[in-house]
Amino acid sequence: MKTPYSYNTISDFLLSQPLTVDVEVDDEAAGCFPLKCIELDATVLYVGMRDFARLTLDLSPTEILIYLNMFLVWMRDSLAAERFCVVERFLDSSIVLLFSEKFGSKEPFFDALRAARWMGEHDELRFLPEMGIASGRIAAGFAGTPKEFTGSVFGRPVLLAAACAKMRPQDEAMASCITFPETEWRTRSFDELFPPLEFDHPEQGRVRQPSTWRLGEPRSVDFASHGRIELRDVGNFVHWPPKITAKEKAREWFAQIKAKGFYKGGV
Repeated sequence: MKTPYSYNTISDFLLSQPLTVDVEVDDEAAGCFPLKCIELDATVLYVGMRDFARLTLDLSPTEILIYLNMFLVWMRDSLAAERFCVVERFLDSSIVLLFSEKFGSKEPFFDALRAARWMGEHDELRFLPEMGIASGRIAAGFAGTPKEFTGSVFGRPVLLAAACAKMRPQDEAMASCITFPETEWRTRSFDELFPPLEFDHPEQGRVRQPSTWRLGEPRSVDFASHGRIELRDVGNFVHWPPKITAKEKAREWFAQIKAKGFYKGGV
């Protein structure tokens, strides 16, 4: 259900709110261009497709397009209960999700972590996404050429969340991982954000199982242009049974498309 705070895209948000900056810049070297943006505090959840470059080499061009769309549809399901975020494509191989009080989120970091947790717990096709979170001041604005302007997001939290996603520990035991600056965690309760699983067992009655996620110790990492930053990781150690991966599924769908005559390779 839509709310007054629900926006499908950054452009929806920009077109419906008072802008922080709405001017036209006339630079003698670069030329004339509009500058339209909104600055706001937000938590950024960066979700990257793991090994996208390798996948692009392994799959045919149409197969990688199928893979990308499966990833986007899967992401859409993860947001079904999160009405207060903006979804933004970023560099074709990742998604940026914004959580902010501007969108009705009372606890942006909590909501971002909850969305990331869903992805880690429902990765049936083994996308194994890279997930990073960072908060701070961002600018949502239009960028492009005279032929087309599209909405995007800019600022340190976007780059930091992307860097955190790439800095996950090299632990093969982890099925999924969420990485963020230690300052995001502060004194938060792990049991509140990752509560134990409770369910009714036919013989044992009400059963309480510990969370499958574990909070790692702070670790110090050197970031290019950021300096040294303390990071924290939350890892999930329960793997999905190896039935079929998204990569294999993309190949299956492409084979079916060709078999049914919907692929015209000679065009």
